[in-house]
Amino acid sequence: MSFDKVNQVLVVNWEGELSSDEIRKGYDILMEEVRIHKPKKLLLDFHKRGTIRRSDQRWVFSTVFPNILRTIGETVFVAIVLPVTLYCGLVGEMNGDELMDENNFLIIHHALYREEAYRWLNTMHLSSTNFE
Repeated sequence: MSFDKVNQVLVVNWEGELSSDEIRKGYDILMEEVRIHKPKKLLLDFHKRGTIRRSDQRWVFSTVFPNILRTIGETVFVAIVLPVTLYCGLVGEMNGDELMDENNFLIIHHALYREEAYRWLNTMHLSSTNFE
């Protein structure tokens, strides 16, 4: 995990097979970095990570992402780099409420390559995200 000061992006690399406990501990560390840096842009690189259980995916969307939104207090952009095998169907069980907090949103973009994710994040202009 690192904070790219130039682009104001919190970059998170996940690799290998992970247990539910390791996933939760990893996201605890991520939340600490979110509290320190208050990033409005995150790049989650999962292209070298193994698959995770559906219950862990649901936990991330129902617990971690809402906590990020509340901590930042503004719209947050998240680029997720996925291996081709996981690209489809990641968020099929979400209802969308997890990605909203008052007038702030967590906007997700899925990418196959880190460069694509960075390009997307760098085109997001935070001043133009008022969705009222």
